[in-house]
Amino acid sequence: MSHKIMIGVPTADLETSLMVRFDELSGCEIVSVHRAYAELSETLRSIPDLDVLILHEDLGPLPAVELIRDVTRNHPQLAVLLMVDEPDPEVFSRAMEAGARGVLPHDSTIGDLDTRVTQAAEWSQTLRRHFEEASANVPASGRRGSILTFTGAKGGIGTTTLAVQLARAAAQAGRSICLVDLDLQKGDIPGYLDLNHRRSIVDLVQAADSISASMLSETLYVHPEGMHILLAPREGERGEEVTELAARQILASLSSRYELVIVDCGSHMNEATAMACELAHTSVVTVTPDLPALRAAQRLIAMWERLQVREKKDVQTLLTRHSKKNEIQPDFARKLLGVSMLQNPIPSLFRSLEEASNTGDPRRITDENLLKPYSKVAGELGVLAPPPEPDLARFSPPAPGADPAVPALPPKKQKKGLFGRGDKAAAPKKEKKGKKKASSDKGAQFIEFAAVTPLLLLAALAVWQVLLFGITSMYAGHAANEAARQAAVTPNDLGKITGEASKRVSAPWDSTDTFHVDIEHRPDGSSYAKATLAMPVVLPNTTSPWDVTGQARIVYEK
Repeated sequence: MSHKIMIGVPTADLETSLMVRFDELSGCEIVSVHRAYAELSETLRSIPDLDVLILHEDLGPLPAVELIRDVTRNHPQLAVLLMVDEPDPEVFSRAMEAGARGVLPHDSTIGDLDTRVTQAAEWSQTLRRHFEEASANVPASGRRGSILTFTGAKGGIGTTTLAVQLARAAAQAGRSICLVDLDLQKGDIPGYLDLNHRRSIVDLVQAADSISASMLSETLYVHPEGMHILLAPREGERGEEVTELAARQILASLSSRYELVIVDCGSHMNEATAMACELAHTSVVTVTPDLPALRAAQRLIAMWERLQVREKKDVQTLLTRHSKKNEIQPDFARKLLGVSMLQNPIPSLFRSLEEASNTGDPRRITDENLLKPYSKVAGELGVLAPPPEPDLARFSPPAPGADPAVPALPPKKQKKGLFGRGDKAAAPKKEKKGKKKASSDKGAQFIEFAAVTPLLLLAALAVWQVLLFGITSMYAGHAANEAARQAAVTPNDLGKITGEASKRVSAPWDSTDTFHVDIEHRPDGSSYAKATLAMPVVLPNTTSPWDVTGQARIVYEK
């Protein structure tokens, strides 16, 4: 079986020397030779079944260890051999830590070259075969998925809740997602999801350099909502078994299977979490709007820079427990931290989270005021949709005729015009179209308003008429009661009875045209005073043919 090999060497002499020796090996196929890493990484995209990559230590422009680390992070199934002029234990150790499969002297004999390349190629082919047999969903290009880490500036500020909610959102969007609990001492994900699983990340440590699909299937917990979960150990002291190298290999294996790997790093930094943040495409530090949390975040980000884990410019922050009543608002927090901050903070709504946290069922969160910010953060971080085709080269390919050893500057972003052509002449047409649309919308709104206005006026008049009826009924009742009281004293003086009753009626209802009092004697011997008022229409001084009558029984004095 032929082994596909790619070579990266800085000089033509080294290329010639290697090609002469590989010509003697019938089982090796040299697919390409490159003099610059930018060209090499560009070619890696089109060869997903490449077996071995031989990198010379002087290839540049970065140190060889950094180049190896970049290749192994993006192509975890590719075997990388570092070629050196003088091998020594220190070089071998650094190369292996970076992810290389071995160190190869540049003057190796044909037999040594055949042995080392064959071993590396068989390892690469075996790893790919395991993933294919287990339907591991490896991307067609052989590249890894995205790694997204969340680290809390301090404990108890919602980092785990955020990681769980974003993992659920990604699973519901149809993406293959793995949630990793890397808070090795106090992992809380089982409590947030009410799950019990006997396997954890510690079970992968011993075989981290050759993890098979069957190992992962036994270790990962498959949640009913579709996300796969790698848990922290139940015994916190066992977290020390997850070394820096093991964390690198485990995360590389996961990223080769899943489109997205979300890592909950907790609030405590160790070798494993530092490696996760170094490997991550996006690293987010969660903070709350209080000075202790902001200062803790400053110390954490500064420590990452000192330890060369992650540069400050590559760190993003997210504000949780946000409220307009807080003294510290997002703009001030962003200035204080001096790093990029996500535009959508998580509001302070613990009561909406309480039931879900206590029951271990995140579906209990039904408050839209909380779900919408989570959804916006997911969109902002690219969790809901796969990212665009990534550029695996850190530097752009050199222009024709340029020195391949000198990396080209990144291309400037050009403003796109209509249909992406950058045509400035198309801008006025676009603006005119927008104005026309705005004008048509304004006309439609005016017509709709004109049609609705009469209905609104009729409704207002009806309400006002009901109010006038109520006032008239009240005055009629009061006038009847006063007339009955006066009739009991002066039963034969209708003028005085009417005069006393009119005192309980306000103008203009007390006019002689709209108000009068009658005494009614009934066959059963009872007498009633009746006050009749004309009910106004729309305006109090506009009478109508309808009257409102109030009556009260007269109790004569003996």
